[in-house]
Amino acid sequence: MLLTLLALSAHAQPLATGSMLVATAKSHDPDFARSVVLLIRYDSQSAIGLMLNKPTSIPITEILPDATTKSVTVFAGGPVTIGVRGLLPTKAPPFFTVVSNKTELLRMIASGPPALRVYAGYTGWTAQQLQSEIARGLWKALRANTGALFDPRPKTLWRRLTPPRTIR
Repeated sequence: MLLTLLALSAHAQPLATGSMLVATAKSHDPDFARSVVLLIRYDSQSAIGLMLNKPTSIPITEILPDATTKSVTVFAGGPVTIGVRGLLPTKAPPFFTVVSNKTELLRMIASGPPALRVYAGYTGWTAQQLQSEIARGLWKALRANTGALFDPRPKTLWRRLTPPRTIR
């Protein structure tokens, strides 16, 4: 409920590292429909993000064979199937840190920080391409917060961040 209120009251913001992109009903790309993406990097040339609401049933040992635990949920980070990243919460903006070093990620998985999220793959655009998609109404950009980034019910995150449509 709180996420819905935040989404309804939030105004679109300029793009930056830490922005959340919420796919709109206009987005019919099967890779991105009903997606919530966190921009983990944004600059004048490119944008890289992770899908926050796409948990998978892929075992962690399938993407990181040296992992010593099987209790970590792997999220589909996006349609670009290269790389594995970990996401941890921080108290200050942008409210997260990204771990991409394999040794460090394996150490963190073994020690089990409860809020660790593991993502296989990522999303990527040129900065101009993403700006164009937002201008066409395919995405709404929101400020990220720890509650949304590490939401305990990621599968319903998109629906809770999307304002209800009025029936006409």
